[in-house]
Amino acid sequence: MCEKTDTCSNPKSEKLSELKAVYKLAIETRNFEIQQLINRNNFFMLFQGVLLAAVFSNQASKPFVEFVICFAGIFISWQQVGVAAGAKYWQEWWELKTSEIEKELKETIDNESFISLFNLDHSQQDDQRSKVMSKINKQSGLIESVINSLILKKYSVSRVPIRSGLTLMITWVVLFLSTIHWDGFINLVVESQLLDGHYFTPDVQTDR
Repeated sequence: MCEKTDTCSNPKSEKLSELKAVYKLAIETRNFEIQQLINRNNFFMLFQGVLLAAVFSNQASKPFVEFVICFAGIFISWQQVGVAAGAKYWQEWWELKTSEIEKELKETIDNESFISLFNLDHSQQDDQRSKVMSKINKQSGLIESVINSLILKKYSVSRVPIRSGLTLMITWVVLFLSTIHWDGFINLVVESQLLDGHYFTPDVQTDR
């Protein structure tokens, strides 16, 4: 009688619907992390551009202002690297979860024709790689060969903001160090006796 009622449900069907819902959520969240990474990086790049323009647009040198701006640039760059690295971590996390859900879906459906997006074995990865390479290498010519080789490097787009943040941070550190007058700093340290040195002088013998 249970088969004729609408209240009865198939446990396998319930599990399949749950896996589909979770699978969809995992893909959407993964895409959301990538989109947010782009938006946040654009915000930081805009902010950094304003700071750099403020440093180089000064008609007259303002050492203290330049010092503060460069220090702020270092801090903002570090925050940019942290945000980009955090977004990359969660992207990898959600891709891993999606791969695990794909494996469960394939086992639940029990269908060899199930198309996986993330959970690919080595043979499937090699097959996909060869198809992509053959499609890219259709373009001929010297310039196209260089472009094709760069494409086949498979650069991680989500890692580029991290590298950009580190590059900008190094730039800000160099600019920051250039704002310091080192001779004046050394004289200040020595004259204010911030360093306690030891002086060895030969004994002077006087005639009696």
